[in-house]
Amino acid sequence: MRNRAQGFTLIEILVVITIIASLAGAVLVLVPRIQEKQRQTTCAQRLRQLGGIYTGESMAKPGLPPKVGASLWLYYRQKFLIQKGREEVLICPGDQTARVPGNAAESEMYDELNLDEPPKNACSYMGRDFINFPMSNEAKSAQIIGCDRNSADNKTPHHRDGLNILYDDGAVQFKDREFLGLMPDDPIVVGPESDVPILREVVYGPPRQD
Repeated sequence: MRNRAQGFTLIEILVVITIIASLAGAVLVLVPRIQEKQRQTTCAQRLRQLGGIYTGESMAKPGLPPKVGASLWLYYRQKFLIQKGREEVLICPGDQTARVPGNAAESEMYDELNLDEPPKNACSYMGRDFINFPMSNEAKSAQIIGCDRNSADNKTPHHRDGLNILYDDGAVQFKDREFLGLMPDDPIVVGPESDVPILREVVYGPPRQD
């Protein structure tokens, strides 16, 4: 038996280093995945809150909603259905082009937004174009109400390989490229220019009247 005073052999030290390196490598892989999952979950929760407001308002005031696209979500903020200082519900944590207001002055800027041409960094979510795609009472499945905007260019994803979609039944589901009918390298575009029929039904600002 080796005397404790002899210490570790070179092989033992190398084995320990290898184990530590393997654990560090696993952490480097797992941490970003965990962080991304947290962003997806927070995003889904915020979309679900917007869906709850939409449902309540639709029941109280049937008919065409007062705004379309993201302007509807911003309208809810201006009418204080989203409380002042709680604008985080409008921002996806994976959106690199929008951020939660950091002080009262930035929060108050939402009071004066032009909802006919909402600023690109004011909201992370698209909303349904109720004018060109009115809700159908005969739909056989849930209809899209909103989704991730995919940053200000409508095609840089907030999340890896997919996006959160809000339906009129209040559900929020994360849909990947396979569900959307896209190839692995295809961009996920939202809005009228999308190759995905369901994602053409959402817009950011009101459609232009040419």
